[in-house]
Amino acid sequence: MPRGFPDSFALSAALRAGRRISRRRGGRRRIGGAGRTGISYKLVNLVLYKPILDFELRSPHGMVGRTLNKVGSRVLQGARRQAGVKSGRLRASMKLRHVRVGRETAVKIGAYTEYALMHHQGTRPHIITPNKPGGNLVFMKGSRVIHTKMVMHPGTRANRYLTDQLRKQILR
Repeated sequence: MPRGFPDSFALSAALRAGRRISRRRGGRRRIGGAGRTGISYKLVNLVLYKPILDFELRSPHGMVGRTLNKVGSRVLQGARRQAGVKSGRLRASMKLRHVRVGRETAVKIGAYTEYALMHHQGTRPHIITPNKPGGNLVFMKGSRVIHTKMVMHPGTRANRYLTDQLRKQILR
């Protein structure tokens, strides 16, 4: 099916003018003197059908959806490289999804662990206590096992793995 813009008054006038010029010069016109010829272009009338427009603009498989997927995949790969790794759970939880809200299509990229936002935004120094009342925190420091009622965590620096990569791809 043909793709393009619907007819308008200006487009029709431009098409008629193009045909007149083409007929006068036989489809070709001379440029310069030494027998070189230039090619004259004819304007083509294209029709854009609503189902095709809807597919191209709103489907994940249309032109817009494919472009969003390509940019989103680059953001996701960069975010996986930039995120901190201890167990690899944060990287494994990062996903890209196509979302359609009403007539808009979008790509949603996110990390789905309980600590993903804290890793992205950073944390201030805070106290860590056990979940059970009267319980202890148990951890190893070197070869020693430590039992304690609470720990003062120094906080973490922000690692903006999603927004950094998004800016990088948009400014590309």
